[in-house]
Amino acid sequence: MALLSLFWAWVLKCYFGSVFLEDGKDPLMNKLFRPFQPTILPQGLNRFGLTMESAPPSRLLSRAVHSYIQIRCNKPTLYPVMPDGTQAVFISSSGVLFGGAQTQARDICLTEKGDYFGIRFLPGALRYFFDLNLSEITDQFTDASYLPCETFHNLHYGLYSQTDFCGRANVCEQWLLSHYRPLPKSPFDHALSLIYRYSGTRRICDLADDVGWSSRHLNRLFHQHTGMNTKAFSRIVRAQHIGNLLFSKPHNMLDVALESGFYDQSHFLKDFQQTMQLSPSALLKRYMSDFYNT
Repeated sequence: MALLSLFWAWVLKCYFGSVFLEDGKDPLMNKLFRPFQPTILPQGLNRFGLTMESAPPSRLLSRAVHSYIQIRCNKPTLYPVMPDGTQAVFISSSGVLFGGAQTQARDICLTEKGDYFGIRFLPGALRYFFDLNLSEITDQFTDASYLPCETFHNLHYGLYSQTDFCGRANVCEQWLLSHYRPLPKSPFDHALSLIYRYSGTRRICDLADDVGWSSRHLNRLFHQHTGMNTKAFSRIVRAQHIGNLLFSKPHNMLDVALESGFYDQSHFLKDFQQTMQLSPSALLKRYMSDFYNT
């Protein structure tokens, strides 16, 4: 009965339009991980002329998959992406791409109008499906040959045989379920949760002590499973935390800096701009200038 209720809740969410994975709904990593992507907030969608539908995965996959998402554009446009530690599969009607972790913000060009579907994986979670060394593709987009999976090459055919978002999400859900490998919780998962809990401010040596590994071994696992060393990943989580605070407190830059653990404004500005490629004020103006200038 509980499984049936979960199924119909998912169907109803899809039927009534855009769905966002709400904090607190999932007891695992999705509860701690709150990626900051201003392009898919209402202000960003409006600014770039996009519409979006999104849905969470089934509970079984919620430890590994953040969400399914579909962006629609009516004309060629930019799609800015902020680094958030995730990996993603991008699927258009012409093929599939796999995106490694991004260490800096970038603009992706959507060259044709239409639908662009994506699977957003939680950081470090591709190990539930495939044996990969993600440090090989950091800051890169690769074609279908990167994943050791023959069905991945033709995934776009099955997906775009469906005419609506829910049907397409179900195609991806079934594909992922067929490759899912349950894994026990590990010290790596503990390290991830601590980085999220401390918003990226925990010292690496303390993280290593917390999980019972050496800093070197921790770095090796982070390189393999996230594409970055532990310090770089923590820096991105910290920048993500700042981004979320900025959009909730756009007129209180000093409060944002203090809440993010910075006591020097120049250090705060430099650290944020290094990752996001924009100063905090420039980021706000790009996405929500009407509110920022009031």
